[in-house]
Amino acid sequence: MIRMNEQEAYERLADFIQDYIYDNGWEHLSSMQIRAVGAVLEKKHNLLFTAGTAMGKTEAALMPALTDIYEHPADSVGILYISPLKALINDQFCRMEEMLAGTGLFITKWHGDAAVSRKEKLLCAPGGILQTTPESLEAMLCRHPENVRILFSDLQYIVIDEIHYFMGNQRGLQLLALLERMQRIIGREPVRLGLSATIGDSRQALAYLNAGSTRKAKVIDYKEERRQYLISVTSTRIGGTDYPVAYGKKILEQSMGKRTLLFTNSRRECEILVAQVRRLALRAGLPDCYYIHHGSISRELREEAELQMKQREGPVLTGTTLTLELGIDIGDLDEVIQASQPLRISSMVQRVGRSGRKTMQSRIAFHLRYFEAEGGVLENLDLSLVRTIAMIELYFREKYLESVRLPRFPMNLLVHETLSILSQKGCLYPHRLAEELLELAIFRHISQDELKQVLRAMMEKDYIRLYEDGAVGLSDAGERLCDHLEFYAVFESEETFSVRWNEQEIGTVDRAYKAGDSFFLAGRTWEVQGCDMKHKRIDVEQGTAKADIRFGGKGALHTDRRTMEQIHQVLASEETYSYLDEEAAGILAELRAEAKRLGLLTLLSREPGTDNLLVFPALGTDTIRTLYYIWNSGGVTCERVMLRGLLYGIRICSMTEQAFHIYNARILEKGCRINQAYLLKKERMEGKYFDILPEKLKFKELTEDALDRQGAAEFLKALAQGEEYRR
Repeated sequence: MIRMNEQEAYERLADFIQDYIYDNGWEHLSSMQIRAVGAVLEKKHNLLFTAGTAMGKTEAALMPALTDIYEHPADSVGILYISPLKALINDQFCRMEEMLAGTGLFITKWHGDAAVSRKEKLLCAPGGILQTTPESLEAMLCRHPENVRILFSDLQYIVIDEIHYFMGNQRGLQLLALLERMQRIIGREPVRLGLSATIGDSRQALAYLNAGSTRKAKVIDYKEERRQYLISVTSTRIGGTDYPVAYGKKILEQSMGKRTLLFTNSRRECEILVAQVRRLALRAGLPDCYYIHHGSISRELREEAELQMKQREGPVLTGTTLTLELGIDIGDLDEVIQASQPLRISSMVQRVGRSGRKTMQSRIAFHLRYFEAEGGVLENLDLSLVRTIAMIELYFREKYLESVRLPRFPMNLLVHETLSILSQKGCLYPHRLAEELLELAIFRHISQDELKQVLRAMMEKDYIRLYEDGAVGLSDAGERLCDHLEFYAVFESEETFSVRWNEQEIGTVDRAYKAGDSFFLAGRTWEVQGCDMKHKRIDVEQGTAKADIRFGGKGALHTDRRTMEQIHQVLASEETYSYLDEEAAGILAELRAEAKRLGLLTLLSREPGTDNLLVFPALGTDTIRTLYYIWNSGGVTCERVMLRGLLYGIRICSMTEQAFHIYNARILEKGCRINQAYLLKKERMEGKYFDILPEKLKFKELTEDALDRQGAAEFLKALAQGEEYRR
């Protein structure tokens, strides 16, 4: 790797980039940006850039890459920029256009909302930077593979922004498959540059970035942490399921006079909270400065929210989910509010980093609802406060972030890629189709026989057909499926209805409403005037009646082993936390007392007043789920103990401790088996095609990629040996 000092790095950059640095008042280049110049221009390694939010990762990767294609113009698009969100593409487009003004380099957006004329212009004279999403790249490969060769024949760099967003899920694997297929078409291997603020295990991130590449990969990180964090945690007692006015008042008070992002874990929660805060504000005679930004809001209204956050003078609050979690420029913020417990530490860190970008002093307020346990029932115990404290302590004391397991047997994606490749290439003989699929890095663990099973299942479902000459191709139904725009997304799409007010689209909902119904959307109440089922359209007028809104799906409360260990530690200790308000501190004291009473800190105990055993092993969600299936398969009647969405342990029904240990010994002897039929009855993997797979392959994908058989077996072995299980 070429080593440079700051002056050498600065002088090596193109003149227009030097001008950009000067015009924006940069005092110096960061250590990451200095190291990046030599590393990128050397073009030997794929590079992973990791640093906190607003630490200049994008500039570190792009400034030397732009220098390269400016000094040595490519015969095609020089840089392919891939983003998880169209909104992030649009934001980066504006920033890059300013930098590239007068250089002769140009930047083009290539997604569903982008102008067709700009795409056609690029096809006539390919060059510069192309911005896209995995879905748009898939569409190009399927429908117009000749455009891939035209646009990327001399491609130098692939930039994957917010790479953590792609890791460990079907969409991320789809992207890797697309990149490898593209490389086959153009006959070259561009340098890959991955960017992220939240990488738990850099080895896993490097493995992801490098999949399907022959280059070695290196990390370029930035550890000069200058940011200060000001954290506060409040907790509001709630008796029942309604949102009390007191909760809305706390959020209103916290955001008063500030530029604030309000993060929630669901679109429903976002809508209800913003509508409630707006109502309280208007009653108090305050100006209406409240907006909504999530995936079910129309593009125009999302852009309006971004504009108001960036340009509005004075206070403004926007409620959002994950759409503003990533690096979209919305100006400097005074405060970030997290309503309810964070879903993941990595998500929490992304959200915290949205505030204080100029001052390097980030403020985040956690506003939690505490549901009082009814009748001392174990399952009613609300540990959201404890879990939030655990996540705060893990990151801000240890800089801990969750690791992401890379799937080994993505059978759902195998179906998708089979359809995609046949759509791209037409009919293929089985051996050639097998080469196209199984030589992709993401399918390296899948055997020829397993592929045959998948192909047979696809034929039975009339997705593909076998021709007389032995070639495999799409059936008529398969062709219709691939021609639909929804095909390019590997995740399942909800049925949606467009909501319109005076011909303006407000957003979408995933259910039909009848005339007279009222619901929240875009932070306002709407009364339904009519519903057109044929055209999936709901016409509305502004309303004032009591309303609600429901969206399909919800964020999974997944907890890894280290976080669960920290939850136990918070409950077991007497440590006080300065960021808790008085009510939150009081609730924590009550929860600690209740944890001791109920045995939450004991590995194995008798449930009070019953013949049941309770097992609380301080393991992650995947491992506890695996134990549940192993025990049920081994003849142990048991139940998962869910504490308001948190999988905390397992209840062993009507069994003595001695009998339980005997059963465990037998289970270990038999190899910790899991009953296939029982597992498939209870669980399914994400993806549109999971249900068409043979039972055997469904089972394999679940046990290998969704469960933790090794962790469960280690726990059972330690338990059987009478050892204190080391967490």
